[in-house]
Amino acid sequence: MWQRYWVSGTALTRLITANVLVWLFIVTLSVIGKLFIPELRPYAAHGFFLSTYAEPAMLVRRPWTIITHMFAHAGLFHILFNMLLLYYLGSIFQGFFGQRKLLATYLMGGLVGFLAFFLLYNGSGQLNPVGKTALGASAAVMAIFVATATYFPDMTLRLFLFGNVKLKVLALVYVVLDFVALNGMSNVGGHAGHLGGALYGFLLMTMIRKGTDLNSGMERLIDWGTRVFSGKRQGMKVAWKRSPQQSAQKRKSDAEFNREKKERQERIDAILDKISRAGYDSLTKDEKDYLFRHGQDI
Repeated sequence: MWQRYWVSGTALTRLITANVLVWLFIVTLSVIGKLFIPELRPYAAHGFFLSTYAEPAMLVRRPWTIITHMFAHAGLFHILFNMLLLYYLGSIFQGFFGQRKLLATYLMGGLVGFLAFFLLYNGSGQLNPVGKTALGASAAVMAIFVATATYFPDMTLRLFLFGNVKLKVLALVYVVLDFVALNGMSNVGGHAGHLGGALYGFLLMTMIRKGTDLNSGMERLIDWGTRVFSGKRQGMKVAWKRSPQQSAQKRKSDAEFNREKKERQERIDAILDKISRAGYDSLTKDEKDYLFRHGQDI
C-alpha cells in the first residue's frame, strides 16, 4: 500500500507518507527497546538519532539531522496535527503552485525554522537550559501555511465551533500564539522554529509578487537530485511544470495560444473566487483537478 502511494502519489502524499513511515519506525524501535533490547531505548526516545541540535558540537557530529528532524515526530498528536494541517493547506498550495514548489517550500521552511532555533538558542543565554534538541515538521508546515495565507489572505475556511474564518486571520493567530510562547519555558526553541518557518512563507510569497523566487536554489537542487536518483536527464522541473498546453504552444498560432491562455486564466480566477467565498472543500473534483493541472502554468 505504501509503495503504491509513493510511486503514484504527488509531492504532498509523498511528504505525508515519509512523515508517517518515519514516525512508525521510531515507535517500532521504541517498542523493541522496551520489550526486548533495552540498549535501543536511548536511541528511540523521541527520535533521538533524527532530532537536530542547537549545540554546535553535537550538530557537527550529526549533520544529517538538519534534514531528518523535519520528518520525525515525538508522539501521535504531534504528527496527527502537523499532517492534517499539511494535507489541507498543502492541497491548496500544490494545486496552484505545483508539486515542485510545495516540496521546496517544505524543505526551505524546515531549514529556516532550524536556523531560527539554532540562532536563538545560541544567542540567548536564558534559553540554554530550556532544550537542546528539536524535531517535527511544524516549521516546514508553517511555511506552507503562511505562504498560502499570504497569497490567498481572504480565503475562507470553515472551522468546527468557529464557523467561517479568513485564512489570514487564522495564520495571524498561529503566529501570535507562537510569539507569546517564547515568553514561556516549554519548547521555546520549537516555537522559534515555527516563527522561522512562518517568516519564510511570508517572504516567499511577498518576493514572488515582486518577481523573485526564494525557492529557486532549492528547486534546482531538487531537479539535480531527481536526475541523480532516477538516472534520467530530465528533472522535476520539466516533469512537474510542463503542461499539455505548453507542449502544444509551438503547434498553435500566437492568437490561438493567447486565447486559450486567457480562457484558462478566467477559469482559474473563477475557481479562486469560489475558494475565497466558500473554501477549498467547496470545489468539485473537476475544479480541483483543473486547478492542479493548470494553476501553476498561469
